Amino acid sequence: MKRTLLLPLLAALAGSWLGTAPAAAADAPQVIRFGMATIGKGGVPYGPDNTSELAHQRRTIEDELAADNVKVEWIYFKGAGPAVNEALANRQLDFSMQGDLPAVVGKAGGLDTRLISADRLLSSLYLVVPADSPARSIQDLKGKRVSLFKGTNGHLTALRALRHEGLTERDFRIVNMDSATAQAALTAKDVDGSWLGPEAFELQGKGIGRIVYDARAVDPKISRQAHVLVRGEFEQRHPQIVQKVVDGLVKSAAWVADDANREAALALWANSGTSVEALRQLHQGQSFLRNYSPRLDAFFIDRYRATARESRELGLIRNDVDVDGWIEPKYVDAAIERLGLQQLWPAYDADNRPVTR
Repeated sequence: MKRTLLLPLLAALAGSWLGTAPAAAADAPQVIRFGMATIGKGGVPYGPDNTSELAHQRRTIEDELAADNVKVEWIYFKGAGPAVNEALANRQLDFSMQGDLPAVVGKAGGLDTRLISADRLLSSLYLVVPADSPARSIQDLKGKRVSLFKGTNGHLTALRALRHEGLTERDFRIVNMDSATAQAALTAKDVDGSWLGPEAFELQGKGIGRIVYDARAVDPKISRQAHVLVRGEFEQRHPQIVQKVVDGLVKSAAWVADDANREAALALWANSGTSVEALRQLHQGQSFLRNYSPRLDAFFIDRYRATARESRELGLIRNDVDVDGWIEPKYVDAAIERLGLQQLWPAYDADNRPVTR
């Protein structure tokens, strides 16, 4: 009996002496599932404008996980953020790139997630009308049919823009449409306007649509943010894997921050079906260094606090969200330190000003 009890103890001690963890190694995932709250034209598995997409196509996460023999499965969702929430609830994803509003909705609804990296900051939203429309402003569309992809981070940005202009949803005939449907409806003139992202420049470039409102240009705080999150249970079981995923994301963020790689990044994003020229216009005057910073700094935290607060005020969520307890910056901070990138991205304060060190 004593010998039976002693053998497992000796085995455990041996593992400790060798610096190994046999149980943890046996439990390591063979595949991680990375969700993308976006999809390309015609359902192609690419996105037009985020760091995670660059990590996907450049395989920086796969490279980090190669020594562990862990594969990465990339899953794209036509239903965007709300569809990602459903997959997270069903434990069908381990990580995801997602926008601020749907993540807040998921957290308020009880999803166990942690925000581990910023992905795309200060994204705008554009109100587009048919090219021959007489409308020149938001005010000109009062009482008209306007499409909006509800539940996405564009939803809250549109509501912020309307509030800034002294308007509400009730001033319009809002039609819930995903991006592809909205583009088709605008082309067919089945709607009088559509709230869109990068697709706005594609429609304008083809002479189909005309942008009458740029939310970020009016006020940088009328913008939307995106991040990468991990399912809480996965983080608890595999923190080393989480760190390697973030290392891969930070490497892609550092790559796109280099102006020499700007055109190469646009070409990768263009695999989504959005043209390089439209993407150039989308990013005109914008800093890749700033917009793709992975830091979870005071600016990022403030924007997510605002999203949680405004979502509650607008009735989009019923419960409060503890943003400070939700955001976990240690993985990004460790990656930046390990890769020697401390000077590349300054931290920004809540008013989007760089913090002097």
